[in-house]
Amino acid sequence: MPVLTPNFYPLRFVLLLIVLVIAACAGPQKSEQAPAPKAGRAVTSLLAKADTRAQAGEWGQAAALLERALRIEPRNAWLWHHLATVRFQQKRYAQAVSLANKSSSLAPGDAALQEKNRRLVEEVRQAADRG
Repeated sequence: MPVLTPNFYPLRFVLLLIVLVIAACAGPQKSEQAPAPKAGRAVTSLLAKADTRAQAGEWGQAAALLERALRIEPRNAWLWHHLATVRFQQKRYAQAVSLANKSSSLAPGDAALQEKNRRLVEEVRQAADRG
């Protein structure tokens, strides 16, 4: 058995730490409906309430809940997307496009969200053309 010097143990700790970080990064991915990887409980709760209000067609209340969540986490790209969707339902088309673009700007590496925002903007343009 090799003799380990005292300097070996800190190196072993650093290597273990690197392995753990890599393993954490390779863990299961969040669903595309998740608000954000680090969304807090308050934001998650507000998003769930907003979703319930939206399903009931209570768009104003859904928007108010999402705006409250955005005051807590203003860089949460998924919240901006959800608010853009609500504004689309309210026929506030210019605002929906602006919010979808804001969402995309906050998540340049999230291909799924980028695509959802692109599709939303296209839907808004088609709805606006229909009058």
